[in-house]
Amino acid sequence: MKSWEYIIHTKKENIDFINKIVEAYDGLGNVRTLDNKKGLIKIITNSFLLNDMDKVLEKLKGHNVSIKILEKREWLGVL
Repeated sequence: MKSWEYIIHTKKENIDFINKIVEAYDGLGNVRTLDNKKGLIKIITNSFLLNDMDKVLEKLKGHNVSIKILEKREWLGVL
């Protein structure tokens, strides 16, 4: 099973909230902060959970959480 990563731009005050939501869905993905000042995060998940991750991110957008997906690609192997 392949792993995938999302590179996301958000407001820095949303990083912790996004992390907690993703963690609340056991095993959905792992959130890594790339640059907290710029609001850049990475979410790593597997191919089986891609649709679920897309749904969670869309729901967050629907609740006024700033999320801009910059890239969605196969995981490059870097945490």
